[in-house]
Parts: sequence; C-alpha cells; structure tokens
Amino acid sequence: MLTAALSPYLMLCGLVAVALLVLARSWILAMVALVVSVVTLALEVPLYLRSDVAHVEGVIVRVITANLRNGSADPDHLVKSAEAQADVLAFQELTPREVDRLSTAGLDATFPYRWLEPRRGASGVGLWSRFPMHDTKRIDGYTMAFVSARIRVAGTSIDPSVLVVHLPGPWPQPIDDWRRDMDRLPTTLDEVAEGVGGGAVVVAGDLNSTMDMRPFRSLLRNGYRDAAEQSGAGIKPTFPADWPLPPFIAIDHVVTRGCTTTSLRTIEIPGSDHRGLVATIVIPPSSATA
Repeated sequence: MLTAALSPYLMLCGLVAVALLVLARSWILAMVALVVSVVTLALEVPLYLRSDVAHVEGVIVRVITANLRNGSADPDHLVKSAEAQADVLAFQELTPREVDRLSTAGLDATFPYRWLEPRRGASGVGLWSRFPMHDTKRIDGYTMAFVSARIRVAGTSIDPSVLVVHLPGPWPQPIDDWRRDMDRLPTTLDEVAEGVGGGAVVVAGDLNSTMDMRPFRSLLRNGYRDAAEQSGAGIKPTFPADWPLPPFIAIDHVVTRGCTTTSLRTIEIPGSDHRGLVATIVIPPSSATA
C-alpha cells in the first residue's frame, strides 16, 4: 500500500533508472523500467486533464473537507477559512471539545445547520452547512463514524446528499480495518445514490487512500468521480502537513456523483497534520446522473 501511495514519485525514479540503464547498455532492464514508468504515467496523466468542466451550468456549492487531528485544529483559523471559502464543511477527527471550540469561535453563526458525531480521539466526524439539512443519518458498521444528510440548495430540483467519511489508515497499523471498511464502502455509496434518486451526491473525507490504490479506484463506478480527476486539478497532496517539507501523499478526497467539480485546491489547517481540500462543485438545476 505504501508503494502505491508513493507511486507518483517512484515513477520519476523509474525514468531516471531508464536513463541510467540505457547508459549502462542494460537493454532488457531498461525496457522493463520503461514499461513500468509508462503504466504509472497512464494512471497519473488523466488527473491533469479536465474532462467535462467546460460549459457546466448549475448552482455552485463550495465544500471544505479537513482532518482536524484529534480535535487539535486551530478553531479561529478554521472558522475564518470556512466563512471565506465554503458553503458545506466535512470534518474528520472531530472531538466534543473541538465542537465547543468551533462554536465559541463563531462557526454556528455562519453555518447554522449541522449534523455531528463527535468522539474522543480520531473517530468523530461532523457536517456543517449554510443550507438547511434533512434526512440526516448515522451510517453504522464502520471503524470510524460516518454521517450523511440532504441539503436544500435553492435552484436545484432534487436536494443533494453529502456523506462525510473517514477510513482508518492501512499502515503502520494492521491493514484489516481499512480493508474491511474499503470493501464495504462501494455498497454504502450505491445506497446513498439510490436514496437520492436522480440527485447529486458529494462524498468528502479522509479515505487514507490514493488514486494509485486499486481499492480506491474501485469506488469510482456507478457514476462516481474523483474531484481531482474531474476538475483536472492533478494530485493534491494533503499529508503529512506537520513537518518542514510539503505534504506528499494525497489521501483526502472529494468524490461526486451527478454533479461536476470545477476546481480543487488545498488549504492550510493549523494544528492538523493534514491540509484541507476546497472543492467548487456545480449542482445541476435538474440533477440527473448520466
């Protein structure tokens, strides 16, 4: 799994290896290295090619997803960022104490609608919105909390559904919990899609997975698209963000169905070991999944 997560960087090493092997006249090894590099490149290039964002019409909804590192994120900075850049917030590692700190910092004034499952440690999640919510649900059976809600967005005929997710890390701890949750997630996504009818679905959270991992790519079916690929934003590393070097692993994601992500970027989350993601999503006036 770690090798897959680091494959964009290993690809660069592969190209260097090709050059060195050619200089050494090791033709067979050079050919093997070239094939591996080309296959890896074929997975990465689509992330930088906008596929269907031109001439998109609809209602713009801005979504921030952020891992708050056991409720340690700076609430004042988080509230200011949210007020300036978001309509919907999907938070992971949300603790009861962090909920109180965010409320004190004024989050509820701008985002008066919320559906929360805070927990001690890393398992809690929460959803805040400028838009009214209904059909709120807690989705049981996962290692960490999952919550979903429908939001009433003016100008859309079917209320979109938002799902906040957090999967356990596949390493360095045993991979069993991650694998079990990842195996179950496609069924949950299908259920959310069925429940919303022809409406849009936005899935946001820390999936502890990269596009290079086959189990993550298996989620991108039944109309679901990764926001980085759909917008052409490319790889957006979010972890680790608490050391001197830039983050280098893209394990936080926004995944959509029946709507279009037109831009995706990262933002700083002081106090967290992740960067957050800001996705600009266009919800069709009359949602219909192709």
